[in-house]
Amino acid sequence: MAVRIIEKKIEDILSMMRNPAQVRNAGTLAHVDHGKTTTTDSLLMGAGLLSPKVAGKALAMDYVEIEQLRQMTVKAANISLYFEYEGKPYIINFVDTPGHVDFTGHVTRSLRVMDGALVVVDAVEGVMTQTETVVRQAMEEMVRPVLFINKIDRLIKELRLNPNEIQQRIIEIVKDFNNLIDMYADPAFKDKWKVDPSKGQVALGSALHKWGVTIPQAAKAGLKFSNIVDAYEKNYVDELAQEFPLYRLS
Repeated sequence: MAVRIIEKKIEDILSMMRNPAQVRNAGTLAHVDHGKTTTTDSLLMGAGLLSPKVAGKALAMDYVEIEQLRQMTVKAANISLYFEYEGKPYIINFVDTPGHVDFTGHVTRSLRVMDGALVVVDAVEGVMTQTETVVRQAMEEMVRPVLFINKIDRLIKELRLNPNEIQQRIIEIVKDFNNLIDMYADPAFKDKWKVDPSKGQVALGSALHKWGVTIPQAAKAGLKFSNIVDAYEKNYVDELAQEFPLYRLS
């Protein structure tokens, strides 16, 4: 997906909102603390609604005081974003859902308005119990998910994995995620809805550091896992974020 920062008149936006063909509903799903709200910050930044200086730390969609204090999403929150795809303008109504098991009902209600969902998974923790729960909920509501493997920086800075080990970790997470699709999807969609990294249905990155990339995007640009490791070891992650901003996945 790609977001262009463009000023639009209120009248233009309202006109688009009245046209169902130009409106899409999407949102984030994840286990608690895997980075949904931080990821949403980057999308707000891409739409020009949040400063790059605070994106990733603002947690703008956690608007309730208790959410800011606990740094945990309690209530589902939504925002409308301007979006262009293949030269056509759209309004994306984006929902940031809670990840804690106590607020599962908010997730179900949110899914009922979604056309598709972005499932965020911590690269270190992998597919967790609440990841399974939200994927099952998505399957029950017939919402197709794609996958964002977040916190790649933790694999490098905390676990000290080399490029081959990082690649293997990503393969394992994709396999675990697809196993959930196979387990819970309607038989007609089991194969169709499994994510394929080669088709751009899996992204990896760091929402905190505002970068993200798909496999086709990386291949086209010549970006390798060794380059990502090097960016962290030599402290030029900001350049990675400028070249591969999280809001411009394709």
